[in-house]
Amino acid sequence: MTMLENAMEVVKMIRDEHFEAYFVGGYVRDFLMHKDPKDIDITTNALPEQIQKIFKSHVDTGLQHGTVSVRPNKDSELFEVTTYRVDGKYDDGRHPSEVTFTPSLEEDLARRDFTMNAIAMNPLDCSLTDPFHGYDDIQSKIVRCVGDAKQRFMEDPLRVLRAMRFAIKYGFTIEDSTKTAMHDTDVLAKLDECISKERITDELRKMLTCGNPIRDIFMEFSDIVGVIIPEMIPCIGAPHNSRWHPHDIYDHILHVVDGCKSNKFEIKLAALLHDIGKPFSRVHDNEYNCDHFYDHQLVSVEIARDVIAKDLRISTRERERVLGLILHHDDHISPEYKHIRRFIVNTSEDLVRDWIFLKEADIMDHRCPAGEEDTWNDMLQRFELFKKNIDIVVEQENAFKITDLAVGGKDIIDLLNIKPGPIVGQILKDLFEAVIDEQVENERNALLELAKTLA
Repeated sequence: MTMLENAMEVVKMIRDEHFEAYFVGGYVRDFLMHKDPKDIDITTNALPEQIQKIFKSHVDTGLQHGTVSVRPNKDSELFEVTTYRVDGKYDDGRHPSEVTFTPSLEEDLARRDFTMNAIAMNPLDCSLTDPFHGYDDIQSKIVRCVGDAKQRFMEDPLRVLRAMRFAIKYGFTIEDSTKTAMHDTDVLAKLDECISKERITDELRKMLTCGNPIRDIFMEFSDIVGVIIPEMIPCIGAPHNSRWHPHDIYDHILHVVDGCKSNKFEIKLAALLHDIGKPFSRVHDNEYNCDHFYDHQLVSVEIARDVIAKDLRISTRERERVLGLILHHDDHISPEYKHIRRFIVNTSEDLVRDWIFLKEADIMDHRCPAGEEDTWNDMLQRFELFKKNIDIVVEQENAFKITDLAVGGKDIIDLLNIKPGPIVGQILKDLFEAVIDEQVENERNALLELAKTLA
């Protein structure tokens, strides 16, 4: 049976015991938007102990909030079944300190965050219970809080980021009173104080990787971005004062994020942080009345390191990839084979391929000043040739690390009749450098001949 068939069986089993049961939340929203749902939540007027009696296979996942996870059969996945409830105060900014069970479906829907998520559906006949007109808001592409928007956000400030995410993911507009509450200083303060870095990172990850542009929402809600990433504040509205840049630093950053032709999280996060050090690298050129940002990538790496440590929670592997991309994002483009090979040697093939996405997006948010057409066209041609040549370099299967050499330490020892020691490693290193610089082929006899001259 499919997930949907199993979930419908759960509803049927509850209804067979003369209780109400409905699909609710994200599944209903996605169903009405003709999108594939990830999971199915069920709400009912049956009390948790009554649900436990109906289902032999159950897990008490959240009894204090009225939730029991059940299986309708031994081969089914678990489904969360939650009793209709009214929430008390949210002391921790996430969970209500107490809940009161209610027989009213409408009262249960009234506690939910947005109207699009406050719709219940009877899957047996597809009828809707929609007291807050969530279906109309879906049709009108509107994100609207249920009831008082500030109250909803003060209950759980993460809902501010969820509103941004829904607007980005679905291309929706945020309704005015909801928008006003998102900018409220009390709401922003509670977002700063109460929400875990893990939950913030999860929402940011979903926004960056959903495949839709973030710029408009991140510009409109830059105050919220400044709360979750305070290090970004100096970039907001900071001019480039450069002939090569059509946008201010923050706007440029967002254009680069949207310009990356990849939804890979590490690439998108690197784009978001790649120029975060520019406000601290600015040097004014009095002669040309413009600003330069010398070595801004080095400053950006250090600030990004702090952002990742203080503001976000990502894996070590993700962190190293993000920092590597930021460090190299301003590297000079050389399409020569030996330079591409050295780039791969110093980083990795995977990083270089990710770098291409970031570099291309960064280039395309520059403009060509009058009189610089030759320089601009040369850069574009070099970049296109780089993208072509990296495949050729990789296909050559040349040495990208010392162990790829066609000779090893024992070959050097036997050839030169020397004892094992640092000199052997140095010779291998010199041979490797010669291969990278195309001074010699990675071929055994050629390398041994060169080794004779290095002893």
